[in-house]
Amino acid sequence: MDSLQKTENQEVSQEQIILDAASKVFMRKGYEGARMQEIADEAGINKALLHYYFRSKELLFHHIFRQSFRSFWPSIEPVLYKADSDIRSVIKAMVYGYANLLEKMPYLPNFIINEINRDPAKVAGLIQDAGIKPEMVVSAFERAMNKGEIVRMDPRELIVNIIGLCVFPVITRPLLGTLLYHEKHAYEQFLQSRKETACEFICRAVCLNFAAKSDF
Repeated sequence: MDSLQKTENQEVSQEQIILDAASKVFMRKGYEGARMQEIADEAGINKALLHYYFRSKELLFHHIFRQSFRSFWPSIEPVLYKADSDIRSVIKAMVYGYANLLEKMPYLPNFIINEINRDPAKVAGLIQDAGIKPEMVVSAFERAMNKGEIVRMDPRELIVNIIGLCVFPVITRPLLGTLLYHEKHAYEQFLQSRKETACEFICRAVCLNFAAKSDF
């Protein structure tokens, strides 16, 4: 039994080493530019062993995709469960959750766009498999509308607006970084400060009685 447990632990450890290595390669090269041989080299293993654990780059990325979203959702879900949560806390949790996820996986938006064009049902399935529950966000916004905290609107539009504000700067980074942010690390600093400014922007747009930055 101890031998079996040790083998299972080794399997988990090796798998995680591969996932960490793949994340680094995806970070450097993006999904399209990443190669299985480079991932194997980063993990310090041969390509045959890499294929033993993950048969293809797509399956490897799907695993990272689900793993990342499973770490992202718990930062939002507790706020959504509270019926008396201030809607600004919900908005902040969503913005920071998405922004932190994209900070770890800047290649994610391009992958999703490519996969949506190829197989949108698969992308929806990956997100659902990760435990994401959009209906909880919709319910939180509907409660806020009923309590007079935010303007009445289709809550799905608010979700799309929040996602768009988080995703667009990541997708357009090569262009905006060249045009607007010339100093070294300036764009990284912009993305960090944008978490707060995006929250304030959304709250000013939809929250009733939102008067000043100190309210946020």
